[in-house]
Amino acid sequence: MLMAWMAGVLPPLPALAGTTLPTPKSGAVLKAQVAEGKQLFAEHCGGCHTVGAAGNDILPLTGHISTLGMEAYIEGQGKVLDHMPPFAGTRTQRDAIAAYVAVGLHGKKPDRFDEVRIRPLRHEVPPFDPATSAHVLLAWNTLGMKCITDCDVAYSNLPPGNALVALLIRRGSGDGMGEGRPRIVSEGVQMSYAAPPDMRRPSTQVEYWKYARSISGKELPPDVSVTGRGMLGNMDLNPKTGALEALGIPLTPYTDTGGLNPYPVFSVLARDAASGRELARTGAVLPNGTEMGCWRCHGGNWGRLGVTGISPVTARSILATHDKRNSTNLLARSDAGVPELCQSCHPDPLLNAKGREGVVNLPAALHGFHANYLAGRGAEVCSFCHPDSPIGVTRCLRDSHAAKGMTCVTCHGHLEDHTISLLKREVELGKPAAPGLLRNLTAQGPQGTAAILPRTPWTQEPDCMTCHKGYTRPTMPVSAFNVWTEGGPGLYRNRMDGTGKVPCAACHGSPHATYPSRSDYGAGRDSIQPFQYQKVDAPIGARGNCIVCHGPTARLDAAMSPHHPMR
Repeated sequence: MLMAWMAGVLPPLPALAGTTLPTPKSGAVLKAQVAEGKQLFAEHCGGCHTVGAAGNDILPLTGHISTLGMEAYIEGQGKVLDHMPPFAGTRTQRDAIAAYVAVGLHGKKPDRFDEVRIRPLRHEVPPFDPATSAHVLLAWNTLGMKCITDCDVAYSNLPPGNALVALLIRRGSGDGMGEGRPRIVSEGVQMSYAAPPDMRRPSTQVEYWKYARSISGKELPPDVSVTGRGMLGNMDLNPKTGALEALGIPLTPYTDTGGLNPYPVFSVLARDAASGRELARTGAVLPNGTEMGCWRCHGGNWGRLGVTGISPVTARSILATHDKRNSTNLLARSDAGVPELCQSCHPDPLLNAKGREGVVNLPAALHGFHANYLAGRGAEVCSFCHPDSPIGVTRCLRDSHAAKGMTCVTCHGHLEDHTISLLKREVELGKPAAPGLLRNLTAQGPQGTAAILPRTPWTQEPDCMTCHKGYTRPTMPVSAFNVWTEGGPGLYRNRMDGTGKVPCAACHGSPHATYPSRSDYGAGRDSIQPFQYQKVDAPIGARGNCIVCHGPTARLDAAMSPHHPMR
């Protein structure tokens, strides 16, 4: 097995429940599949395509495509585009034809998904004395998983930008209630953040700053984002929440020397604004990844280190395909040095991008097109584009849910179901392209296509309380799909506790990294604050640790919690 050593040795990781990544076939099995595929190609494709002869030769059309890519091309033909009729065979026959073309004709190796071996990184847990420390500092990332498209010379839909939120709490005294209760400190405090010393020059690793005017509409100094943030600085008060925020930190997963660290630990420091006296410090992971497997269908290979990134070959193929199917000139603009931000046309709530009137929003467009080509697969299909593979280099599902075997499907539904929910909203809005993307999609989940409710991406997401009714631990198996939050305040990253003052994420951790967490980049890396304040990887205050915030002499129990019922 080919290993990619990223930073000691870990034992092989078990695949997540419901995840079935392709495994290598024996030589005899592969040979038989290719032979069957040759016959099936003649039956299903030979009427239009030749092999190495005059006419519509299949060879120049498919030389850049992997085995998985060929499967996708065959699966999706005739669904969105009508230049070929829908494939009339079974999926087993589809896979045989794909093996014949990719392996038999082009000599490619079948797709393999080998485990990337990761060396854990070290991190420090700042000191905290539960008997004498006057403050607790909580800090978290708002998404728990974040990507950038590191092919800025061609296009961008995820420019560098990350978010850090911090909450400073003056610990309680006495019984920890009444006048002695904890208090959020939002005035008279200076909150600063800093990236690790070897990750402060992202402009040396990606070309975004070279093309910032074309992509984001303004010239930017190196290592500064469109929000004016750098890799270290002071945070701003959000008067609605009392928390301090740094939005738009221009992080990449690359170190300044070209290494890879998808989970850098940022230091966060609170000082008295008047005297400069240190009040509290902590550390928090800001995640970032570039593990998008576009190359499997669009050609090329990984762009960086053989395990991640979008290569120039892949990016150019994506632009050429978009131009061909949508009569755009994106490749020419890229060659002229003016690459586009995808959201300049496609609306996207993530970037507050309005896009062009009548154009399908970006999540609906991306999922809508590709779901037609990647239909009928399980949870593993998410990892073809997102960095959630349990054996990839990023492994973004590292929270308490993943530890119980849950996958993306548990909350977001199968690819088709997830996509149907997005496209139904676009159909309601009268977007002309939406019905064509939707018409051939069939739900895989038990609710059926008709019952899937429309939603707006990023503002309507699965609701935590669907499974955690009354703040209880649900009985497995569970599903949060098709019950959407009504808007921003209901999202986990924005939701507040029963007092209306403490964000859920402050105590429970970032989405996709909730406590207790597990990271192959270092035990407890995403749980620095639980270990700092209570020496146990659990939500802040759990397991009788009310004294963390309520003070060393507090006499409280779970039944007295003002935040939510502790069950």
